[in-house]
Amino acid sequence: MFSKSTLKEKNKSLQNLPIDTVIADGITITGDISGKGAIRIDGRIEGNIQMEKGVILGEKAEIIGSVKSSEVVVYGKMTGDLECKELYIKSTGKIEGNILVNAFSVEMGGKYNGTLKMTSNEIQLNEKRDLPKVMEN
Repeated sequence: MFSKSTLKEKNKSLQNLPIDTVIADGITITGDISGKGAIRIDGRIEGNIQMEKGVILGEKAEIIGSVKSSEVVVYGKMTGDLECKELYIKSTGKIEGNILVNAFSVEMGGKYNGTLKMTSNEIQLNEKRDLPKVMEN
């Protein structure tokens, strides 16, 4: 079982991920994003995201699509399925969709609606799965 100090130390390292790309507030991207690094999103993404190291959704972030990454921190809003090794839903975070995760933490006030499945199996980030397509208007 995790002790409070271990969880806090791990959480600090997540906050200090080297960010390769930032999608700023006021920016909207329609399409899929993939890469080996980490990304911070403060804008809106309509598409699927697959980043090897990590994804941080800022408080103003809005994602409509699936996310797959090693570590995910959610301060903003996400609609779609999520698959990761470690998930941190912060007090302002909201997820609408199914979650497949090895370990997760939800702060008081954080929300998710959907099916949560915890697995002890290693989540394969390079595994090609058909991600659901984003519905077009």
